[in-house]
Amino acid sequence: MSLHLSSPVTAIPGIGSLAAKDLRNLGVVSVRDLVLYLPYRYEDYSVVRPIGSLRHDDTVTVTGRVRQIESRASKNRKVTLTEAMIENESGEIKVTWFNQPYLEKTLRPGFRISVAGRVDSRFGGVRTIVSPVWEPAGDRVHTGRIVPVYGLSGTLTMRRLRGAIEHALSAAAELVDFLPAEIRDEESFPTRDIAIRNVHFPESRAELDAAISRLKFDELLVHQLMFAQVRKERAVRPATAIATDAEFLKSFVGSLPFPLTQAQRRSAWEIVKDCALDRPMNRLLEGDVGSGKTAVAAIAIAGVLRAGHSAAYLAPTEILAGQQHAALGRFFDGQPNCQRLALAVGESNDEGNSSQDSDHELLPTLSVGSSVGLLTASQAKIGSDSVTRKELLAAVADGRVRCLVGTHALLQQGIEIPGLALVVVDEQHRFGVQQRKALLDRKPAPHLLSMTATPIPRSLALTIYGDLDLSILDEMPKGRKPVATRLVFDRERAAMWARIVADIALGRQAFVVCPLIDPSDALGAKSVSEVAAMLKRTLPRTVRVGILHGKLPSDEKAAMIASFRDGAVDLLVSTTVVEVGVDIPNATVMVIVGAERFGLSQLHQLRGRVGRSDIASTCYLAPDGWSEDAKERLTAMTRTTNGFELAEIDLRLRGAGNVFGSAQSGFPDFRLATPADIPLMKKTRDVASRILVVDPELEGHPLLKEFVGRELDGVHLE
Repeated sequence: MSLHLSSPVTAIPGIGSLAAKDLRNLGVVSVRDLVLYLPYRYEDYSVVRPIGSLRHDDTVTVTGRVRQIESRASKNRKVTLTEAMIENESGEIKVTWFNQPYLEKTLRPGFRISVAGRVDSRFGGVRTIVSPVWEPAGDRVHTGRIVPVYGLSGTLTMRRLRGAIEHALSAAAELVDFLPAEIRDEESFPTRDIAIRNVHFPESRAELDAAISRLKFDELLVHQLMFAQVRKERAVRPATAIATDAEFLKSFVGSLPFPLTQAQRRSAWEIVKDCALDRPMNRLLEGDVGSGKTAVAAIAIAGVLRAGHSAAYLAPTEILAGQQHAALGRFFDGQPNCQRLALAVGESNDEGNSSQDSDHELLPTLSVGSSVGLLTASQAKIGSDSVTRKELLAAVADGRVRCLVGTHALLQQGIEIPGLALVVVDEQHRFGVQQRKALLDRKPAPHLLSMTATPIPRSLALTIYGDLDLSILDEMPKGRKPVATRLVFDRERAAMWARIVADIALGRQAFVVCPLIDPSDALGAKSVSEVAAMLKRTLPRTVRVGILHGKLPSDEKAAMIASFRDGAVDLLVSTTVVEVGVDIPNATVMVIVGAERFGLSQLHQLRGRVGRSDIASTCYLAPDGWSEDAKERLTAMTRTTNGFELAEIDLRLRGAGNVFGSAQSGFPDFRLATPADIPLMKKTRDVASRILVVDPELEGHPLLKEFVGRELDGVHLE
C-alpha cells in the first residue's frame, strides 16, 4: 500500500498502536507530521574505516562479521553487558552494549553488521566501541552516513523512529513547494521535498547545509510576510483612541517613589502617543533586567484608566502575575493621584472622558490599587483582598475592576473585559505573532504593549519582531549598584558559603539555583533536592532553607515566594522558575550551581534577581565542569553586567552552523532558524519587500499566500 501525506502513522510498517500513542505525544499523527518532525541534532558516522586503522577517539562506521558474542553481569551485578568481537580482513574490534541481552540471539556469530560510534582504548588498552548503533551490513539508515537524532517519547526507540521516518519520506514528493521558482533558482535552493529528505538523511554535509538553509529561508520568509500582513491589518483596524491627559500623567509620574530615567520617559511618551491614535498600537518595550519596564507599563495603564477604559496585564507564569499585580497596586495605591484615578474609573461621561464632577458614590474599596484584579488558576484578588473567581469576574463585568492581571491564558478563557483598550504582555517571546494578530480581531482592537527583558540587538529585534514598533530602555535607574559576579571553583566553595551565612546574619537573603529538580545519574548535574539537603546538613540551623521548583502545586509555589519575600526563608534553593520577574529587594546573593549548563541570556536573567536595591549584591557562578565554551561564557559574565553586550557575545559564540553534536536552539515562532541567522533574516526581509512591492496582496503567489494565511491561523508550515 502506497503512503500519502494524509495517511495515519499506523500505515507505516512497524508502527503499531503503542508507537502511535508515543508519536501522538510528540504531536505526530499523520505521515505528513512524521515527515515534518525534524532532527534536533546529528551524529556524523559518514567516515567508514578499516578496523585495523582505528585509533582512540575516532568516530567511525565499521563493517564486519560477528566472530563471537556473549552477555554477562557487571561486577556490581546491576548492569548486563553484551560484548561482541567484530572482525574483517583488516583486524578486529570489541563492541559493548549495556542492558541489551537480546542482541546475543539477534547477532549470532557469522552475522555481517555495520556498527558506528566512538572508539575508546581506555578499557585495558583494548579498542572498544561502547554502545554503538548497528544495522545489517548493506543498510544505510543508522550507520555509514550523517545520522539524524530526534526527540523521543515513551517506549519509542531511536531505531524505530528513524526507520519509520525513512519509510515515510516516500510521500515527501506530495509536499507543496510554495517558494517561487525564480527565488529558488536565484538562491540555488533544492525543491522543498528534496530539502525535507536531505534534512533527515543527507548524503553529505553540503546537502545538509543546503537543506537547512532552504527550510530556514522558508520559515523566515513566511514570517516576514506575516509581519507585513499584520501591519497592514493593523493600519485599517479601529482602536480606541486614548485621550492624553498630560497634566495627570506628569502628576502621576511625579508621585512615583523614584525618578524616571530618560529612557523610561522617552518610551512612556512613545507609548502614550501610540495609544492616542485610533489604530491599534503594537509596540515592543525592550529593556535589560531591572531597567524599569513595569513602571513604564504602569504609566500607560494609568493613562488608560484615567480615560475611563480598561487594561489587561498578561504574565508568563502565575508567580510573575501575582508579583506584577502587587507591583501595580504599589504604583497606584497611596499616590496623591489615587482618588483622581478612582473617580476616573468610577464613571465616564457620554463622550467617554472621565467625569471629574460626578457625585457618583464610589464603592468604599475602589481606589486605583484596589481596582487592579488578579486572576490565575489558583488565585483571585481585588486589590489585596482574596475573593472568589465569580466575585472577581462580576467586578470586572460591572467596571469595579478596570485592570486585570493574569497569565497569557487570560484572554483565551472567554473572559470579557468591558472597555478593554490596552493589553500589556510581559515576556512577550512566549506570545507569538498569531496571538498578537488575534487581538486585532477584537472590536475595537486593544492597543498592545509587549515587553521583554531579553536584550536583543536592535537589528535582530526588528527582524524577529517585524510586526512590532520598538522602544528600548538602555539606561538603569539611579542608585542600582552593579552586581559583582565571581567564578567559584570547588576549593573556594566553603569560603563562599561562609560569606553567605555572614550576609544572612546581617538580615540579607540568598537564591541558590540548580539545573535539576531531582538527582540524575545520566546528566550528572546537581539537583535542588541534593543541594537543599546538603545545605540543611552543613549550614547553621539558624539558616532557614526553602525549596521552589516547577513541579510544586501553584499554591505551594506562591506560598514559598511569599515566605521568601516576607523574610521567613533566608536561602531559597530553586530551579530556573525564579528566572523571570521574581523581585525580592532584600535578596543580595545569587548562587548558580552547574553554571556551565546555562546559556548567557539565562545566566544574565538569573543574576538579575539580585541587585534590585541600593545594597551591594553578588552573583556566584559555581561550575561543575570547565570546557572552553564554558570558560568563554562564564568569563564574559564576570566582565560585564550589560545585557545587550552579553547578547552580542551570545550571538558570536553560538555561530550559525552549530548543528553537529548540539541541539538546535530556536527562538520564538521558529523551528530551525536561530539568532545567529541574521544575514538570512535580512535577506528574507529584502525578498519579502521585493515581492510585496509588485504583489501586495500575494494574488500572483497563491501558494505563498495560502501558507502565510495558515501560519497566521496557527497551522504551521508543511
